[in-house]
Amino acid sequence: MGRVTLVKSNLPAPRYRTLIGQHDIVERALDLLAGPPVDRRVLIHGPAGAGKTSIANEIGMRVVGAAESPATGFAAVIWLSARPAVFTADGVLRSPLVCGTLSDFMTNICVVLGSLEILQALPEEQPAMLQAMLARQPTLVIADDIDEVVDERVLSFLDSLPGRCGVLATSRMQLNFTYTLRVSPLTRPQAAELVGELNREGDEAFSDGAVAQLYKLSGGIPLAVVWSVNLLRLGYSMSYILDHFGTTASDLLRFCFFTAWEWIENSAAADLLMAIALFSAGARADMAYRAAGLVEETPDAESALVRLRRLGLVELSADRLILLPMTRTYIMGVVMPPPGDPNGDDIRTRWADALATYVRESLALSRWQDCFDRIEEERGNLEELLALACTRHGDALQFRAAVLYSDISYYLFSQGYWQLLIEHAEWALPALREQELGEEYLTVLLTWVSRVHLLRGDDESREACFAEAEQYLVTVSEEERPLYDAIIGYNRVTQLRGDPEPDAVPTLRGAAEIFRSIGRHEWLSRAVNRLGNILSANRDFDAAIMAFSEAVAVAEPFQDSAWAKDMTGIGKGNLGVLANRQQRHADAVVHLEEAREQLAQALDDAIALMELAVAHYHLGDIRKAVRFGDAAQARSADLNLGISIAESDQEWERTVLPRLREEAANEAEADDGTSRKPELDDLVRQAVDGGLLELTGLELEDLLGRQLEELLRANAVAHGSAPQWAAGDFGPRNLAARFIASQAEVIRQQVCKQDGTGLKPKYVRMMQPGGNKASALTAMAALLYAELQLSATTVAAPAVAIYIALWLLHGNMARFCGES
Repeated sequence: MGRVTLVKSNLPAPRYRTLIGQHDIVERALDLLAGPPVDRRVLIHGPAGAGKTSIANEIGMRVVGAAESPATGFAAVIWLSARPAVFTADGVLRSPLVCGTLSDFMTNICVVLGSLEILQALPEEQPAMLQAMLARQPTLVIADDIDEVVDERVLSFLDSLPGRCGVLATSRMQLNFTYTLRVSPLTRPQAAELVGELNREGDEAFSDGAVAQLYKLSGGIPLAVVWSVNLLRLGYSMSYILDHFGTTASDLLRFCFFTAWEWIENSAAADLLMAIALFSAGARADMAYRAAGLVEETPDAESALVRLRRLGLVELSADRLILLPMTRTYIMGVVMPPPGDPNGDDIRTRWADALATYVRESLALSRWQDCFDRIEEERGNLEELLALACTRHGDALQFRAAVLYSDISYYLFSQGYWQLLIEHAEWALPALREQELGEEYLTVLLTWVSRVHLLRGDDESREACFAEAEQYLVTVSEEERPLYDAIIGYNRVTQLRGDPEPDAVPTLRGAAEIFRSIGRHEWLSRAVNRLGNILSANRDFDAAIMAFSEAVAVAEPFQDSAWAKDMTGIGKGNLGVLANRQQRHADAVVHLEEAREQLAQALDDAIALMELAVAHYHLGDIRKAVRFGDAAQARSADLNLGISIAESDQEWERTVLPRLREEAANEAEADDGTSRKPELDDLVRQAVDGGLLELTGLELEDLLGRQLEELLRANAVAHGSAPQWAAGDFGPRNLAARFIASQAEVIRQQVCKQDGTGLKPKYVRMMQPGGNKASALTAMAALLYAELQLSATTVAAPAVAIYIALWLLHGNMARFCGES
């Protein structure tokens, strides 16, 4: 048995019991350090508090534990720390041993190796003597916090070590090493595991909800998690820590970011970092540059971004620049000038202008859904701007934001963000009026805001909108009055309930003539479309068909514009509704399916789906009637409607659909003995709490396959044989892959952009840092379930929809939506 030679080492005692996460970096670093001598220069870099020191310590202990095995071949491991301070629950404490100069590095190496004669030599002779000694004794030098070293000779010294030596360094900044390994924050399960490891006493304050909130605030930075647990031990309550994270953590934030800020203060990089911080949902590079006052694709802009990325302050996710939550908290709370400060107002104004430019570019697209998809990508940032603008009371930022609010008002209405539309109307409408933007003011007030009140059944608020418009009309010039008068008249007639008033038709015809005479084609198409609604209600069906056809005809020459596509879809949809009223249900299906290709409004889409349900019911296809009805109500679930969305038969939705749904549920219960309509919310909650959001795509595919396997077995008796896609190998993962392939087009239409370039923005945004993944999962699963039911699959179930949504949202979305 051979003699084991002990590895010399001065490694510090680890400050952790078990290293949580980051094992892949440890293994990768060990592999690199065991590689060819010329390549053994490894840098571990990442954000402050991410656990770089613990990772380096773990690597050092693994090397020491391996003795002189072929794994590394090092005879000594020397720990050199340049960290000037450590952070504890008692605050920032100065480090007793700091290596900040070349002399410090050489002294510590000599002491550990027992080569005191080198220290007794002349200073100019010491480097050569140390080099010669290290050439005989292969050594791993671990330089912790190398970015804190002020002596520029240290990096060149480490780079010139003999080939048999290795260097492992840690740094907040990315430096020029042979290999660089980036440390990422912990995942949520890893953060929960760390809390469990630290909280061995089992303190009940660390509930799942508290851990989830702590993870959201910290972004998975281990130092923040450890600090929070230690504060709890000192007597602070968990609720206090969570509620005051941005204030009580001032020492923590300053410790993590103060040095980094010092490095960039008063530079273009500082301006860019503050600009990115304003974008709460992350920033596109071009918008961040604009907000920072930089010009894209110039040396200043590029070098500023490179500095931020090297410092680990900015993450690049897809096409978006992201700050970790703690970084943003520090910038917004400590660095950003307060509102009213000229420097702060300058950057906030440029931020508002960047968003306004983006919205204008989006609205220039020729299809509303493309416009809305593009705006949806920035909804979080737009909401942040509107929330700030409502506090500014008549200054330039509020005026800019009011115009932006007007620009996105149709998007807010159409996509069902009604509460945002109503809340921000309180300050934005007066700001529009103050800027003499009368048409924008009346359009938002009457066409969108008052219509929300109508659809919610709030007649008092709706009438208040019209009273406000009438008061405004008194103040306008004679030149403006005809247009404004026509807008008010059109909207009042449009919002009639019940039987039309006798003057409704003349009012609409008069408004239409005004719009026609001044060449306002969009308003004209709206007016004649609404005229068709009233004529249809009066059972003048031929005249109604002519009016709807005219609405389509007015819009069709402008099909390169978004409004024309929308009005074409609305006109065709109304032709479908009218066909249902006339019992021409087969014609209704054709018109409604054409309409759905062009409709922009969530409400119109929901109505079209419900009308398709009505048509299929009368055509005798009960299964499709139920499925379209379910899909319609899934679309309209967030609209808080006070009216039925079955326009041709108001009682159908209230009485017939529930009966059909109950019959279908009973039939399914009889078929397989299980309910096929479990609550999506409960399933989503189980998925989130059970950690399914953190599984890999392959693991989710395996679970989906097992779910499909159970459903196929349950359905075997009812359906006689398995569907075609289930033939062949019955292994869960293969089964899942075949099911997804068989339903690919159905799923792709629901979740992917029309051009096949990725997931629809409303899902992508919610999956970014700070987004609500549970909400994204619920929304996608609900819509997927409705679509899968419509595709007549024999195994469509909420659980299947949830697994597919998880699979898409968990990294497969780009690949899946990129296939066409």
